[in-house]
Amino acid sequence: MKKEPRRRKVYAYRGRQRNMFHTRHRFRSVLSVLLTILIILLLVAAGYFAAGPLSRLWHKWRGSEDSAPEPSRMVTEDSSLPEVTSVPQTTTAVPPDVSMETTTAQFTTTAVPTADIGLKSYTYVGYCLGEDALKSTFALDAALAELPAGSCVIVPLKCEGGALLYRSEVQGASASGATGDAALTIAEIAQALQAHQLSGIAQLALLEDTYYPAYDPTAGFLLEDGFSRWLDNKPEKSGKPWMSPFSDSAIGYLQALTGEIMQAGFPLILCTDLEYPAFYDTDLELLGNQVQNRQTRAEALIRVLNSVNQTASDQGGAAMYGFSLYDALNRDAEALQPVILNTQSAVVYIDPNSFRDSFWYNNAKVNLSGMSMPERLEVLMPIAQELCGDMHLIPCFRERSFRQQEREQAEAWLHANGYAQYMFR
Repeated sequence: MKKEPRRRKVYAYRGRQRNMFHTRHRFRSVLSVLLTILIILLLVAAGYFAAGPLSRLWHKWRGSEDSAPEPSRMVTEDSSLPEVTSVPQTTTAVPPDVSMETTTAQFTTTAVPTADIGLKSYTYVGYCLGEDALKSTFALDAALAELPAGSCVIVPLKCEGGALLYRSEVQGASASGATGDAALTIAEIAQALQAHQLSGIAQLALLEDTYYPAYDPTAGFLLEDGFSRWLDNKPEKSGKPWMSPFSDSAIGYLQALTGEIMQAGFPLILCTDLEYPAFYDTDLELLGNQVQNRQTRAEALIRVLNSVNQTASDQGGAAMYGFSLYDALNRDAEALQPVILNTQSAVVYIDPNSFRDSFWYNNAKVNLSGMSMPERLEVLMPIAQELCGDMHLIPCFRERSFRQQEREQAEAWLHANGYAQYMFR
């Protein structure tokens, strides 16, 4: 800081004051020491308050996306109180019941006719239904009419973000606002499938859920202090909580939904979005060891999936683990540990065109450039099977990535190599 030049003439009207600021005057020496201390304190304070912004800039320089949320997400509030005002589409405040035992008992009590939509044979082709198809009875009938009778339909019932596309009777679903403007009941969806002679698989996005943990704070991530909630952005920037795999309440909610769906006659639950949010380094420090340790993270995810599978098994069905082959090769499918997974089937999302460049697997470089579709599958499918271990592999392909000829080639290859079940989405 540039100092203003001394203006001695200001003090010229009294000799005593002028002499007091003389370079050899004792008062000037004391004042100099005090000013030095004050400057040091100001510099220390400035460095403290600037540390956060400088850290964020450093993260951005290291490659963070410009649109990523800021890492300051700590909300110091009592986690036992619901934050009803932050719940989308919620109009009433209902105190949450965080007991896992109570939550799992919140199955629908209405008599739901069981639809005969079980998989009629071991062989099927699965088609993913669009979310818009569940907006009305007319939209659902129109979408199902386009599919060949006897095929299998993957019905998205719980979407990314936590919204439910059917009118659930689970208490936490309606109280949290997750059902929103859902038009159909689970029984009506099942009956529509039966009317069109289609089999059904219910798809649930498990942990990418901001509705239920906003209603029940114990279902979200808590900081190490045990009561402050983690949000994916600052509160003033509409930061939201995420479902935590470490929460018994979150698992109870997912089991309650699973039980309700199974009672309607769906034999299989396709579980997707079994993953953590993209934490900043500062978030990991605030949340503690449970999200820092890789094995602890994986075991928590596996506990969620095994719990959902157990509920489905108790009612004669099963859960399937859905993950991306691309994510698995990049070690982003953290729950992929077949030895401790209880699910018998894995739906592996494969986009052959996403492997145009080379990649590494088992310390070997794999290059798919210039290969035909059957040649790519010849390389990718054994890798997917090896990653699945003893789980039954059901490949799921991105339909838009295929030209008609490529799709025919892919289906011919699958049949020739014994893959009787596969899906397109």
